[in-house]
Amino acid sequence: MRTIIETTVTVMFIVISWISLIQSGIFSSYYSSVFPTATAVYAFQKKTTNTSTSSISDKKGIVMYNYGGRIGKVYNPLIIAQAGQKYYQKYLNDSGDKKSKEFFLNTADWFVKHAKEKQIDGFHYSLWVYDFPWPFYGGLTPPYSSALTQSAGIKILILAHNMTGDKKYLDAADKAFGSFLVDYDKGGVITREADKEDNSGDSSSNDSNDNSIFLQEIAKPGYLKTYILNGHIFSLIDLWNYYEYTHDGNAAIVFNKGVKYLKDNLWKYDTGKWSYYDQIEDPASNGYQKIHTEQLAKLYNITGEPILKTYSDKFARQIAVVRNISTLNNNGSSLAKLGKYNESIVFFDKALAINPNNTAALNNKGLALAKLGMYNESIVFFDKALAINPNYIRALNNKNLALEELNKISLQ
Repeated sequence: MRTIIETTVTVMFIVISWISLIQSGIFSSYYSSVFPTATAVYAFQKKTTNTSTSSISDKKGIVMYNYGGRIGKVYNPLIIAQAGQKYYQKYLNDSGDKKSKEFFLNTADWFVKHAKEKQIDGFHYSLWVYDFPWPFYGGLTPPYSSALTQSAGIKILILAHNMTGDKKYLDAADKAFGSFLVDYDKGGVITREADKEDNSGDSSSNDSNDNSIFLQEIAKPGYLKTYILNGHIFSLIDLWNYYEYTHDGNAAIVFNKGVKYLKDNLWKYDTGKWSYYDQIEDPASNGYQKIHTEQLAKLYNITGEPILKTYSDKFARQIAVVRNISTLNNNGSSLAKLGKYNESIVFFDKALAINPNNTAALNNKGLALAKLGMYNESIVFFDKALAINPNYIRALNNKNLALEELNKISLQ
């Protein structure tokens, strides 16, 4: 029986991208300073949910997810895979946990049963297809699929094959992998990136002419190609595990071309101060910034490609900078609450020395100046914050209060 390199499974989905991580208050001012119009767009495109309260298991342990509203309770293949990995991990931790083993194998059977057979030009493959609408990125109607879901389902199946030796799981995994050999516009989950010298614009060029491949987290022929970074890297890591298990040469080719895409294009995801979530220039949330850092480090450990570590380290430093600014703002605010306004301004100035466009620090310094009776000076800082983020209500309210105080003085 084939063996799996990893003896334990790290459940990393969180659930990736399809269920967004919460934007914490620590980073909210950062987004408005670096991406002054992006925060509202990002909130529109991603959905914040709580997997601990919205997940419901059926009698076989297959997880349904309750999105509420018109979508309601549905089987989301990615969330099912996440739950399957949890069952597997529980069984690894306690081999006497027969229920977790049963539910894990039920999950693997679900992936076997629900794989939709596809074919193009005589080539047969399978997809796990989404049958409910997705209201983000302007709206997505079913059916649609996902490279991330494909790789996650494949991982469940090879774990099941390793556990049982049942060939049906490996056969299903092999057929699902075929989706990584079919172009996005033809019903697969990859986008082929032609050589720079190829100016034909033909996205369906032969594999021999492909320079690199992107694994699309949202895949539907004719739909917007989003180039979601974390989905691409997670899929690559899962495909590496598939290759290590099967030694399928095509998996090695897809993996290497996917890494090549990152080597050529990671710079597009770097603003210099933060990472982009996708190539529509949506900023990563703080959670996804951390995921980008960790994913690239794991991929570096597999490949040894220096540029992956370079960007992993760079994104990690960006997180540290934002945390440092947050700490300085918090320290200054604590002093301001004690009425120590001059001392608080020292901390706000330190935050602004790191990032002159940090709207929270600009607003906080303006408020401290206003508390010292320096209303004209305070308005300068409120205006700077509002120039960066016109929707920053706190700064707008503080500016109006400062103007009212100036008006009172002029009437005396």
